[in-house]
Amino acid sequence: MAEVALSEEQKDVVRRYVTAWRRWRPGIRGFARLEDDLAKRYEILVDGIAVDSRPGRPVIKADAKDTNFCAAIFSNDDEAMPDMTADELEQVRRYIIHGEGTVPVRKWRERKPGPRVLIGDRHEEPNFPPLPPAA
Repeated sequence: MAEVALSEEQKDVVRRYVTAWRRWRPGIRGFARLEDDLAKRYEILVDGIAVDSRPGRPVIKADAKDTNFCAAIFSNDDEAMPDMTADELEQVRRYIIHGEGTVPVRKWRERKPGPRVLIGDRHEEPNFPPLPPAA
C-alpha cells in the first residue's frame, strides 16, 4: 500500500468530510480507524476513501463507498446529490474544503406519515364498543 503524507490542513479536510458524510448520508461506515490510518499514512483510508497529498488537487480523490457524495463535494457535481438544495451543497462544500462555517444538519425530506389514529380513541371512532362493567 502506498504511503501518503498529508499535512495537518489536508487531514482536517478528511476529518470534515467524514463529519459531513455522517450527517448527510444514510448508512454506517467504519470510520473508527480514521486517525490510525491517517497516522500510518495510508493512501486508502477507512471504508475506501482514497487521498492525494499533491498540491493543487483535492485531498480526497475518490470514495469507493459513496462516489456521489465525493463527486458533489470535490468535482462540483450538483446533480450527484439530488436530495440536497443548492444552498446546502454549497454550505457543505465550504465546510469540508475551506473549514468555513458549520456542517449543515440534514432536513430529511421523506414522505411524512398521515395523522395518527390511536386504537381505542373514542373521539376518532364513535362506534367504539362500551367498556364492561366495573367489578
